[in-house]
Amino acid sequence: MLSILALILKKTITLFVLAGPVSMIPVFLAATEGLDLHGKGRFARTIGLSVTVALLVATFLGMPILGLLGVSLGAMQVGGGVIVLLLAIAMVLGKESTFKGSPSVTSEHGVREAAIVPLAVPLLAGPAAFSYVMGNSAWQTSADLVHIVVPIFIVGIVCWITFYTACQAEKKIRQSTLDVIQRVGGLILAAIAVEMMAAGLRGLFPMLTPA
Repeated sequence: MLSILALILKKTITLFVLAGPVSMIPVFLAATEGLDLHGKGRFARTIGLSVTVALLVATFLGMPILGLLGVSLGAMQVGGGVIVLLLAIAMVLGKESTFKGSPSVTSEHGVREAAIVPLAVPLLAGPAAFSYVMGNSAWQTSADLVHIVVPIFIVGIVCWITFYTACQAEKKIRQSTLDVIQRVGGLILAAIAVEMMAAGLRGLFPMLTPA
């Protein structure tokens, strides 16, 4: 039981950092500019739901599709680890928006389109998050399924809460605070990325596993 809870906590933290809803708060606020508080709250809920659905689809359909293409789980873990490491470096250097391809906040698109696409996918549920859930989607028992699915729902809810809270405290959030959180998250994410690549390499090259 404790091992399952530990896995849920670890995967939840990892997915949260990969999605990076805190760093996307300025984009969310810009995309919902002009809406009243109720409208912003509704968009926050929609984003949380969209992220959850996207990650669930990647979890259960991603690897079967890759299997048809002849891509192994180990290769997915190594590739995902590389993407995660690059994102971590970008976060530490303050270049996450460039890495994720964040749109200009002065986009001419409608408010709804800007809030859901590309904010939910691919900025929140993007390549790094997809790679992680796909690389950790293997399950054999119902207990395995719990620590695969639960973190996704938690992260979706946390995204909702994060943006909803940002609506409430829009005028009190300082960019310097967001920058500090982003850089600390990048350091943690770098360690997680190395761990992902190590697991993938052990899968690709069993001789690397200690006897």
